[in-house]
Amino acid sequence: MRSVRRKHRLSSLLIVSIGVAFTIMLCASCGKKDNASDYKSYLGDYSYDSPIIAMVYENLDDEGTGILYREVLDYTNYVTKSPVPVLVYFYTSLHTDYVGTTAQVEQIAEDFQGQITVVSVNVFQEAEIAEHYGIVTVPEFVILREGLIDDRFNSADKGTWTEDVLIDWVSSALTK
Repeated sequence: MRSVRRKHRLSSLLIVSIGVAFTIMLCASCGKKDNASDYKSYLGDYSYDSPIIAMVYENLDDEGTGILYREVLDYTNYVTKSPVPVLVYFYTSLHTDYVGTTAQVEQIAEDFQGQITVVSVNVFQEAEIAEHYGIVTVPEFVILREGLIDDRFNSADKGTWTEDVLIDWVSSALTK
């Protein structure tokens, strides 16, 4: 009789131990990951000529902080794992106002740092991404939340626009 009770206690203890171990593993796998550092792991070196570039607000060594251009190594993961909305700026180096528009977008990246992630995509070098979003004119801007289109600033529909119009659009899109 004692050996039966002892076996019963051992099997009960084993079942409880397995249950506790399973619960611990389940809780550990459900823990929230730090998206802020996770999505940044998809950034490469500093680059001004990569087809996909993130305009990142970072320390400029001894010169303070500002926007630096970093190559995006994995576009899909970078935009889906960003903890804040992503402004995607579609451009081409053949666009006549390429430099002026890029400077405006860079200023938006600085003004809205921490509230939005800014990525520029060259439509000729990344035609598949441009096609995915239905880009037909440049410059064009799309705001993504978790990788999905939340808002679009289509240059073909908006006609002539200014930096103030673009800033107002970004501000209103962020407050949705």
